[in-house]
Amino acid sequence: MAGVMAAYGRNDLRNIRRDSMLLGVMAGPFIYSATSWAVEPLTEYLQRAYQFDLTPYYPLIVSAFLVLGPIAVLGAVCGLILLEDKDQHTLDALRVTPAPPASYPVYRLIMVVVIVMLSETAAILISPITGVSDLGWAIPVTIVSGLLSTVIGFVMAAWARNKVEGLAVIRALGLVIFMLPLIPWFIESPWSWAFGLLPSFWPAKATWMAMAGENFWPVAMVGAVYNGLLVALLIRRIAVRR
Repeated sequence: MAGVMAAYGRNDLRNIRRDSMLLGVMAGPFIYSATSWAVEPLTEYLQRAYQFDLTPYYPLIVSAFLVLGPIAVLGAVCGLILLEDKDQHTLDALRVTPAPPASYPVYRLIMVVVIVMLSETAAILISPITGVSDLGWAIPVTIVSGLLSTVIGFVMAAWARNKVEGLAVIRALGLVIFMLPLIPWFIESPWSWAFGLLPSFWPAKATWMAMAGENFWPVAMVGAVYNGLLVALLIRRIAVRR
């Protein structure tokens, strides 16, 4: 199995070196983090010009730009690599190897979760509105983010036939992933939990609760289980279709 995983890794490196667009997309989390450096100057300006305090909205900004934004970007990278392998018939070639059918999607799951955890945690560390003190909640939340990124990539691979269709899928998912989960921030009602049907609701909600000093662990755990179940279903679909 170690040899199989190493072979998958070498294939990934070839794809990334060959496609400069993938390298650019992988920088997405740090671009999001860079934009957060404008938040404090904007806060000062709004306070001075309009007596509006943006500080209470920092958890919302963090969830949008440092948690949900990178999820969509890195999920798209996962999906594009899978579609590249599909175009090159790499997955078809694996049928005649001793590798278990689910080994490739499981490898992809592990890699995406690790990359998302590292990149999102780094983005949170270098952002001026978060920092080292936020590591306690950042690590569990980024695990949920990694699972969700895998869901996005697997959805692209399962329902798109090529990169063009894959990009259309990610654009359609963009509203669901990036915008709708932010709506509950403005809803002070138990009905806001209905947004929990969206897998991206859970990392956003956990971020808000953590930054408010509340117990975020139950939300993070539910998010991990929910997204983990979605990943398991998609792995089965991809392994069967492979």
